Amino acid sequence: MRERSTRFGLYLSDLNRDKNDSHGIINYAVGLANALPQAIGPGEELFIYANPAITRELDAHESDRVTIRQTPPPTPVQRILSDHILGVRRASRDGVAVLHFPKGFVPIVPTPGLRVVATLHDDIPLMYARGDFGRQHVSLKSRYFRFSLRHTLRRVQALVAVSDTSLGRFMDLAKKSNITMPPSFVSYQGITLPLGDPIAFENRKPIVLHMGSNKPHKRSHEAVEFMLEYTRSAHPDCQLMILGPLAHKTELLLQKSPANRVKRTLSSSELARIIREARVLVFNSEREGFGLPPLEAYALGTPAVFARTDVMVEILGDTPGAYTPRDYGEFVRAMDQVLALDSEDMARIRKNLLDQYDWGPVARETLKAYRQVAADR
Repeated sequence: MRERSTRFGLYLSDLNRDKNDSHGIINYAVGLANALPQAIGPGEELFIYANPAITRELDAHESDRVTIRQTPPPTPVQRILSDHILGVRRASRDGVAVLHFPKGFVPIVPTPGLRVVATLHDDIPLMYARGDFGRQHVSLKSRYFRFSLRHTLRRVQALVAVSDTSLGRFMDLAKKSNITMPPSFVSYQGITLPLGDPIAFENRKPIVLHMGSNKPHKRSHEAVEFMLEYTRSAHPDCQLMILGPLAHKTELLLQKSPANRVKRTLSSSELARIIREARVLVFNSEREGFGLPPLEAYALGTPAVFARTDVMVEILGDTPGAYTPRDYGEFVRAMDQVLALDSEDMARIRKNLLDQYDWGPVARETLKAYRQVAADR
């Protein structure tokens, strides 16, 4: 008689690009779903639970060891039922031993016999709920996310983090909240945008690119101020391009600027093309779980200037472009440094980062979490 395989589940039903502010988390989940089928071993099966929109993004295909279960679109009522009740019931009926929630939010009601793994990306919702960015940013949504983050730490049998820096923050939170920290793994993550051959610098327009945000921890206002001053005083030939939403005061700052504003949601291929065509990307977020945009810019052949924070030091090391937040003088030096890079420099940096952040190791480290949890049943 054939021995029954161990079944792992990946829950993607709660991913919705139209409702989720962080497309990076969705890209992580899709990237992991596409990498896991190549990493599962003999005697293992993977069940992927995905809504129709996310199913269309998957490169993974059904096989004798991979099953894709399409779940209903994440309308508000269906999403709550699916996330907290129906999703785990589906997995239990399929005989799944370990169910992974890569977005980080796990069901409130436990399901007997089903073990749970979650990826927590950052503690930023906790900071908003605490009022770190002003009381005006404290909301029911931020408080719900704060509850969900602590609930995940209490509920899961294993935790996956995307950086050592992020894991350290969760360990501090668990200690302060009197929560026993679950077994933890650091998987990092791979490049989520489609890669292509870099464009030679001489064939690009002098575009200084920023992926804007109206969230205060992203510090887009400072980025725009610095970019405007730098292009005015040092490189008047440069053109500003700002993607995404901005706070009202930042929009006012740009009113007299010829900056190219792109406010609509871009597909991954559109975003990759814009980054590849730019001369430099500016990223000065003060709080990240991983810090993907500057890494992906370098992977696409475009240098990045980025705030020197703990997580960016961990992810990018001594990669050129770091500057001390709020220090315009250092920003200027970082801009001058990356604009002086030649094609040979970029090729070397790009190769090192692509070798370091590949989806294969991410999938293998994630499977370690699954296997340990399954063995502990």
